[in-house]
Amino acid sequence: MNKNVSVFSLFIGLLGLATLASGLADILVWAGADPGFSIGILEIAGDDFFRWAWGGAIVAFGGLFMLAGLKNTDDLQQSATVLLGAAMVWIIAGTDIFARFCESVPAGEEAPEFFNSLSGFLAGFAPPYPPAILLLPFTLVVAYVLFTRRFDEAEPPSTADFPNRL
Repeated sequence: MNKNVSVFSLFIGLLGLATLASGLADILVWAGADPGFSIGILEIAGDDFFRWAWGGAIVAFGGLFMLAGLKNTDDLQQSATVLLGAAMVWIIAGTDIFARFCESVPAGEEAPEFFNSLSGFLAGFAPPYPPAILLLPFTLVVAYVLFTRRFDEAEPPSTADFPNRL
C-alpha cells in the first residue's frame, strides 16, 4: 500500500472519529446529559431541537460515512462515501455560519439603531464555535485530496455485452 494513501486513510479515520464524537456530543447536550460546555474555541451548548438534535445526528452520520469509506480510499465508491460524510458536515457548518451572520446583522436590544456597527458585526464571528465550523477546514482538505486524485477509469462496456432487445 502506498504511504500517502495510508496517511490519508489515517487522516480520514481521525476526522471521522472526531466528527462522530462531536455529533454525539451535540445530541447528548441537547438531551440534557450536560448543560453545555466550552473548551477553548469549541462550544457545545443549546436547547434548539433542530440544530442540536437533528444537526448532531447529521454530523454523527457524516462521521459514520467517513469511517465507512475508510476501507479502501482508492476506490471511487468508497471515496464518494467519504465525500458524502464531509458534505453532511458542510450542511451543518453552513447553517451555523448563516446563523452567526443573521445574529450579527441587527444591533443589540439596547442600541437605538437597527443595524449593527462594523465592529459589532465582526464581533459576532468571534470564537467560540460549534464543532461543525471547526471541522469544516479539515473536511475541505479531504475534498481537495479526493478531487485532485486520479481514479482508474474502467472501459465502458461495449454493446456486444448486452443482448439484443428489439
